[in-house]
Amino acid sequence: MKGIFDTHCHYDEFFFEKDRNEVLLTQNKNGIELIINCGSEVPSSIRSCKLAEKYPFIYATVGVFPLEASKVSENWLQEIEELAKKEKVVAIGEIGLDYFLSRAEKEIQKEVFIKQLALAEKLGLPVEIHDRDADEDVLSIIDKFNLKVDIHRIFSEEKYSRAFVERGYYLGIGPQITYPNSEKLINIVREMPMKQMLLETDCPFLPLKEFEGTRAVSSMLEDVAFKISEIRKDITPQEVIEVTKNNGKRLFGIK
Repeated sequence: MKGIFDTHCHYDEFFFEKDRNEVLLTQNKNGIELIINCGSEVPSSIRSCKLAEKYPFIYATVGVFPLEASKVSENWLQEIEELAKKEKVVAIGEIGLDYFLSRAEKEIQKEVFIKQLALAEKLGLPVEIHDRDADEDVLSIIDKFNLKVDIHRIFSEEKYSRAFVERGYYLGIGPQITYPNSEKLINIVREMPMKQMLLETDCPFLPLKEFEGTRAVSSMLEDVAFKISEIRKDITPQEVIEVTKNNGKRLFGIK
C-alpha cells in the first residue's frame, strides 16, 4: 500500500544508529509517504529537527517527555521554543503525564506539561500527548487551553477515550491493536469517527505482536490498516491509509 503517514516515531534513537539511512529510505520506497519524528527532551528534539532537515518526507516535533521532566536544564523551555520555530517542526511533543512509571514526580510533570501546552498555544501549534494512567489530570489540564490535540498511542479506559473523541481530539492507533487484551482499544476504533484517527508506530518501541521483542518500523502500519478495516467493516485498508494520511496532514498543517 502507498501513502502511509506514521505520525509518531523515534528514528533518532540509538536502535537505528547502524542503519538509520538505509531503514528510512527503504520505508519511503515501500509506501511510507510521511513520518513525524518526535522529540522527548532537548537533545532528541534537536536530532528530530536534523532528521527533518535531511529527509523531505520527515517532519519533527519538539518537547519534553514526562519522564524527562525532572531532568530539564534551566533554559529548557527557551530551547524548545527556538526549535519549535524551525520550518519543519509541526507540533509540540511528545509531552504529557505518565503515572504508570513515576507517580513520585507528579507535580514536576504537571509543571513541565503546562508550560509546553502554553507554548503550543502561543505558537499556534498542535500537541502530541503521552497519557499513561493520568487521564483525569490530562483532561483537566488540556481543557484550560485552546489546542489541537493528538493523544499518542492511546492507553486509556474507554470512558476517557470517548471523552477525548468528544473534545475533537485525534487518537493515534498503531500495532498495540494486534496484541491480546486490546478489546478496549478495538471498541474505540470500531466506534470513533474516522476523521479523528491517526496511524503511528511509536517506533522502535511498539512492533506488531508477531514481531514482539524486535524494533518497530513504519511499514508495520500496513498490517494495522488491515486490522482497522477488519474491525470496522465499513472501510478498506487502503481507505484507512488515505483517510488517516489526510487527517494527519490537516492536523499538522502539512501540504
